[in-house]
Amino acid sequence: MTDRSEIETLVRGLCAARVAGDMDVLRRGYADHATFRIVGSPAWGALTAPLSGHAKIMARFESMIANFALSDFAILDLFVDGNKAAVRWRATVHRAETKDESTTEIAQFLDVENGQVISLVEFLDTALAMQVLDGK
Repeated sequence: MTDRSEIETLVRGLCAARVAGDMDVLRRGYADHATFRIVGSPAWGALTAPLSGHAKIMARFESMIANFALSDFAILDLFVDGNKAAVRWRATVHRAETKDESTTEIAQFLDVENGQVISLVEFLDTALAMQVLDGK
């Protein structure tokens, strides 16, 4: 079992890596059998389709990093209980193509095993995400 401070360090490091676009840290932080799901209606298509496996999750992160820069990032809450963590953060999201930006909050729930994330469930403003993805 990973201890509380190790999980907190892992979560903070993964958040910082997402902001910095550091795929090496993200790759090391997720187990081969990890899962990732953005919670929302299946009507949102690929955005909310669950992902299973390291390669699929890394491809999603690579796409997010290539298309959306983050600034003004702040962790608002971080809780660790056993092998589970919950983090709520705020950032301004910049769309690379149009330079549009929106400030939003995201909540993530992570399960950790042997120092790596095995499950990430993310809650975000899916309507805003779809507007950004559609270039509106």
